[in-house]
Amino acid sequence: MLQRIAKTIRFITVPPVVVTAELLLLYFFEDVFPEMLDFWLALICLAIVPVLAYPLQRIVPAFRKGGQKMQRKLAFLLSPLGYIAAVVCSVVRDAIPNLLYISVVYLVSVMFLLLFNKLTPWRASGHGCSLCGSVFLPCLFMGWQAFIPGAIFFGAAFWASIYLKRHTVREFLLGACCSALSAFICYFFIHPTF
Repeated sequence: MLQRIAKTIRFITVPPVVVTAELLLLYFFEDVFPEMLDFWLALICLAIVPVLAYPLQRIVPAFRKGGQKMQRKLAFLLSPLGYIAAVVCSVVRDAIPNLLYISVVYLVSVMFLLLFNKLTPWRASGHGCSLCGSVFLPCLFMGWQAFIPGAIFFGAAFWASIYLKRHTVREFLLGACCSALSAFICYFFIHPTF
């Protein structure tokens, strides 16, 4: 029973799903997307492009042979591409600082994650990184009323990842730190309004 619950939690907390939920929350409750096109561009770049790793891994024969390891590599390739596209769209459209901040935080987060995983002996969780960002950013924009549901969501995903042995405690928390550090650093360069 716990195995099934943990797998369900992991499935609904994959990065593209939580990013979509975050963008919808911010669209309906905060001043982040001045136009509907801004919302759709952010959704495509931050959620849809990264999720293409899953169908590509199953469709392309060379990728299929690699299994879950190949799926992870594709996600680490497509996520930065989508995030770069999000930043480019924000700059080209002269986005308000709040939207630019979100796009840059995602890009810097994945860069920290890639650097950490390549330059240190430890592995940082992409799942933990994405979840932290998708919980932390709404808290910044919506206030502390978003903290409790976000903390419950983060805690459930943390438990499921550890229970299913997909990540260790250190891996998950290191991924979360990549996201939190990115949000902190980017604040001083972009100056969003919360």
